[in-house]
Amino acid sequence: MKVCFCFDEDWRNGSDWGWRVMQESLLRSFLSATPEHRRHAKFSFGTLFIPQLASELGGFEKAVDVLLGENQAVWSTFTGPDLVDCAHSINMAGMIVDSLAPADARAMHVNLLKEGGYLGAIQVSAKNPAHWDVFENAIGAADFRVYGDELRVFCRGFEVAASDERDHLTFNHWKEVGIFSSVRWEDVGVAGSIFDQYYTYEHAGRVAELEDMLSGQLTFVLHEVLMRASELDPDLMSRLHAAIKAFEHHDTAEQLAHVSLSCRRYIEKLADTLYPPRKERINGRDLGLDKYRNRLWAYISDRLDSGTAAAVCLANFKDLGERIDALSRAANKGLHDAITASDVNRLLMTLLVVSHDLLTLETPGQRVSYEPYRENIAAILKLMLETDSE
Repeated sequence: MKVCFCFDEDWRNGSDWGWRVMQESLLRSFLSATPEHRRHAKFSFGTLFIPQLASELGGFEKAVDVLLGENQAVWSTFTGPDLVDCAHSINMAGMIVDSLAPADARAMHVNLLKEGGYLGAIQVSAKNPAHWDVFENAIGAADFRVYGDELRVFCRGFEVAASDERDHLTFNHWKEVGIFSSVRWEDVGVAGSIFDQYYTYEHAGRVAELEDMLSGQLTFVLHEVLMRASELDPDLMSRLHAAIKAFEHHDTAEQLAHVSLSCRRYIEKLADTLYPPRKERINGRDLGLDKYRNRLWAYISDRLDSGTAAAVCLANFKDLGERIDALSRAANKGLHDAITASDVNRLLMTLLVVSHDLLTLETPGQRVSYEPYRENIAAILKLMLETDSE
């Protein structure tokens, strides 16, 4: 999501130095709160013209109500009265970060509470015309991008060619601060300039609506996987949790390599649940205990005889197997540095897609398994029998 972190523009007497200290606080917070594999965002800075909005709407209370949305429709660390007090008495500076995971935005807020001049955060929604006026259009296009440990300061090549008016002072400042592995210029073409016909409220609203629709669709897919897998065998959740947690908290390339092993353990368990081992062969394929791929292949073939749906499902499954094999070979050869976070992230996304494909081939509630509970059932029955015999 897109979040505006708000500061007191007049902190340290509103000097350029004060602005840079606040910007540095924001960037350090971003680097600290965001895992490296999710560290990609654009940043823009400027004054928030909430008083102008208040003048148009007839008061700060009405302006804040519109900004926060009906019934706090956007995420914000401000309450309505808090934001009214700030907007009424403080010249507010906005530092917009696009894009953030909700957990990272909350972590940044907690970090920034310790910093001078920080006031709070508001989620920016381009579907809200007031947000476009106050946050996006007023502040303008992004100033720079952070990608991994690199800072890229935006410029327009066509303007530089005519007259180099880039802010070299700011550029050199970020190089001297030393919080990034490298600082370089990035040409953004005409984006955000008078030549950019897409820099409008209408287009921003479409993008925001698309984000909401995609988020809803992806969330539904994720919930389907979690609910169906948990109903089949709760241990599937433990194995999936191990894979995701290993990725989220990896510190070394070797730890990253272990994620593929966790993915394979999860898919093996899924095969055991959906299509348990058997002695007979089908279409020449061995369906024994260690042949989990053959068993899942048979499971797909049983439920999708032919056609596009079967071809897509089998192709996704084949892709998953190839990704697991490639990462496992690299890990077994000790080539951990050849495994990147992007590779593993794509593996996890493929794993979720394939899980959804497999788990939705049957309508829910078609099978009940006692196997995951066998040992616990046996232990409880044994205890009951022992109690009855006393």
